[in-house]
Amino acid sequence: MPVSWGEEGAGASLASNMKAFRKEFSLSQEQLSERSGVPRSTIASLERGEGNPTLQVLMGIARGFGVGIADLLVQRQPRATLFKSDQHGRLTYPLKATGESLSEIGVIETLRLTPAQARYLVIEEVVLRSRQQIVSSPHASGTEEYFFLVEGRCDVEVGGETFEVSAGDLLRFDGDQKHSYRAIGAEKNARGFSVVVQAPRV
Repeated sequence: MPVSWGEEGAGASLASNMKAFRKEFSLSQEQLSERSGVPRSTIASLERGEGNPTLQVLMGIARGFGVGIADLLVQRQPRATLFKSDQHGRLTYPLKATGESLSEIGVIETLRLTPAQARYLVIEEVVLRSRQQIVSSPHASGTEEYFFLVEGRCDVEVGGETFEVSAGDLLRFDGDQKHSYRAIGAEKNARGFSVVVQAPRV
């Protein structure tokens, strides 16, 4: 039974994605054939929206591009998309209070500003009241993380080293380390943006 997304079928999505990836990675059909082990004639046929590729063919093409099979089949986003405020998702983290001892006091939600289908990029708005802290697990190797503080003050601990971040400061660090954010000072909330740049799959 054929799989389709909206008005565009999987074959059309595959064709447009293959052409887009070849352009993005500057690959000819012959070069993709060499990298994927899939005959050039099959690649040309699929880019015309023809044929019914086997799982083995899809795996080969995905390997040739260094992407997942899902990236080949999913509909690509248009070149410009407006996401309304009520479309933003939320991520949940354990929330801790700091003092003489560290204790869990519930969870906190951050506002995810990038859509779920965004490739390689996650942007979150983080708001912490005084002494509130969230701890984040390490990301995959090769990930970069940036933290920009809009207001307040915040201690960011990365791999055992603590950085005091003030409003207007930007902290960059390798994301494959355990890290945490803690609001300091009682004058106002700490509000900032975490930008996670994930390493492309190869």
